[in-house]
Amino acid sequence: MTRWLGSAYDWIDERAAIRNLLRKGLYEAVPVRGSWFYTLGSATLILIILQLVTGIFLTLLYVPSVKEAWESLNYVKQHDTFGSIVRGIHLWSAYILLFVIGLHMVRTFFSGSYKRPRELNWVTGVILFVLVLGMAITGAFLPWDQAAYWTAVVVTNIPSYTPLIGSFVRALWRGGDAVGPITLVRTFGIHIWLLPVILFPLIGVHLALLRKHGEFGSYVNYRGAYRTRQGVDVPPAPPQRRIEPPYPAAPSEELWAAPLEAEDFYPHQTFKDGVVSAALVLLVFALAVAIGAPLEAAADPSTTSYTPVPEWFYLPLDQLLVLVPRELIPLVLVLPAGGVLLLLALPFIDRGPERNPFERPAVMIPGVFAVLFMLILTLLGSGRLFNL
Repeated sequence: MTRWLGSAYDWIDERAAIRNLLRKGLYEAVPVRGSWFYTLGSATLILIILQLVTGIFLTLLYVPSVKEAWESLNYVKQHDTFGSIVRGIHLWSAYILLFVIGLHMVRTFFSGSYKRPRELNWVTGVILFVLVLGMAITGAFLPWDQAAYWTAVVVTNIPSYTPLIGSFVRALWRGGDAVGPITLVRTFGIHIWLLPVILFPLIGVHLALLRKHGEFGSYVNYRGAYRTRQGVDVPPAPPQRRIEPPYPAAPSEELWAAPLEAEDFYPHQTFKDGVVSAALVLLVFALAVAIGAPLEAAADPSTTSYTPVPEWFYLPLDQLLVLVPRELIPLVLVLPAGGVLLLLALPFIDRGPERNPFERPAVMIPGVFAVLFMLILTLLGSGRLFNL
């Protein structure tokens, strides 16, 4: 049996070069300094896979109609313990996924990893964040309880503030003037088909770009000498060269343009990736069991007493809407789109070679201000809504 499996493996390897792929993937040099921060990318991938697996399972239980959506989930909550835990895992892994991606982007921004030659890594990462956020938003509609219905009313109205095409987009999403059965069906289709069809190929592109350029884009990893494949130290490059791409401009099998303090991806970085990913998965499971996924009363469009509470990732925008004058509300509602466009353009605006955060004040000061502003709005919104 073992001999047969070995022969089969050799046959596949001859055609697919599996050994070579594993060797390149497992034994490439990765930086020692800051390597724990590189676990955020692998943790993101693990959480996305967890979303996929639990999402597939939930589609076997969920009925996307206004009459049966809530009933199908209420049945799971009342009579299916395993299904209820899976739904909790799906919800909490989505929440933690958004948080981890946010941290990953902040780390990339502060370290200058979006600079040449990693502009496309950053662009695809921003798009991936928007897609994951879109899946979280559309997923919030699907329980069709009171919170889901009124979230749908508010969120589907936001496109109407877009000049020229706003009203058309709102009507297209809603399936008419008001939120109703077609809204739920279309949102379900967006959630399980449209967004994933874009998301998963883009993940492949993002990983391929990462494999091409390596994980050496942070300023801290340029502070050291280089080494050859044989382990012979090479003097550090002149200061003006430390900000160049980590790999040689011309292909070379002799030189690893890696920091002196480098280690093999396996087992060193894989261990760190495994520790962080396992800790997050355990946290998700604990939250799913201890808290689960809430389900309020079934949607009632006629009620006038219900006060919707936004999801936590809406809090900065929700709090800003409370603070600004009514006349500025349309401007506030299009701010997220402007922010995304600015993030996409960042590598092409900040084209200077400096990666040290203290040498990039024109970018770092607005970036720090934006992060603090978002945190303050989140805290203010939490205090207002939850009496913290």
